[in-house]
Amino acid sequence: MANQTIKIINSVDKQKDKYNILTFDTHERYQSQLSKTGHNFFSFRYENCKVWDQSYADFPENYYTLPKNSLISGLDIDFILSQSKFGQFQVASQIQQVLGVPILSLEHTLPIPSWPKEQLDLLKSMVGQENVFISEYSVDKWGMSCSPTVIHHSVDTEKFSPKETEKTTDVLSVVNEFINRDYCCNYNGWQRIVAKLQNAVIDVVGKDSEQIPNVVGGTAKDISDLVSRYNGCKVFLNTSTISPVPTSLLEAMACGCAVVTTATCMIPEIIEQGQNGFMSNDENELAEYVQRLLDDPNLAKEMGDSARQTILEKFSEEKFINNWNTTFDKVYGV
Repeated sequence: MANQTIKIINSVDKQKDKYNILTFDTHERYQSQLSKTGHNFFSFRYENCKVWDQSYADFPENYYTLPKNSLISGLDIDFILSQSKFGQFQVASQIQQVLGVPILSLEHTLPIPSWPKEQLDLLKSMVGQENVFISEYSVDKWGMSCSPTVIHHSVDTEKFSPKETEKTTDVLSVVNEFINRDYCCNYNGWQRIVAKLQNAVIDVVGKDSEQIPNVVGGTAKDISDLVSRYNGCKVFLNTSTISPVPTSLLEAMACGCAVVTTATCMIPEIIEQGQNGFMSNDENELAEYVQRLLDDPNLAKEMGDSARQTILEKFSEEKFINNWNTTFDKVYGV
């Protein structure tokens, strides 16, 4: 891999319309979209860091991995993109001392309500030269003193699109480590909701889903398999409580799924009740919405079509790419 990276460095376009960005493996499909900005992304690896999982997405052609704990001589980094305050920002700050380049801080997550004030204050002090959040809701919840930029997600609507296929499952949820992440994904609430459904076939896609009783389960083999499972369900159910906006919800909508979801965080800004989905924070209502859609395929089709239209209009790749390129220019100007 090191030899491959050196070859790539020798061919890197030095014009500043193509930046060399040092970053870290974080969210594979988000970073696949980010790579469509056309710049060069170099992933820094360190002890116990997350490593790109190719079952979620293949490496983009302009995304390269560096040897562990190493920066290669001759690699001219323009700035650092940190995507987490849990290890990445600290490592990015150490690298910044060596390279003398700006840090662009991207925050995907929300603060946990149970954090003590001292922990929250420490995380809020991790501020880059530019700071990006994925929703206005996130900006409000973090309450940081920096001047924020909000860039909403995008979805590859060519990959994540409706397909003519048999609906083999009634209800689908897509969550990694669902049981262990009950604090933010609401596994216990999900269990109570699906228990109210009448003889429904339930599918959960994600790591450790095999541990969940009475579901199809298993990880997706690749993107095509994931798209197939979105298309193969009658209703997509999201029960997240602490997530600005789950990527799986947007992907399901892009695939034309009829969605039922909790009304948390940014989700009420996306879902128009009864038009492109159903939402509630009442478990009985959520179960009733799912059952209603299972009993009325025509309604499910209408809502799924409307859901896809929402993604096309509000989460376009073009807007995402333009907003990120504007931000990259801004941080490079620092």
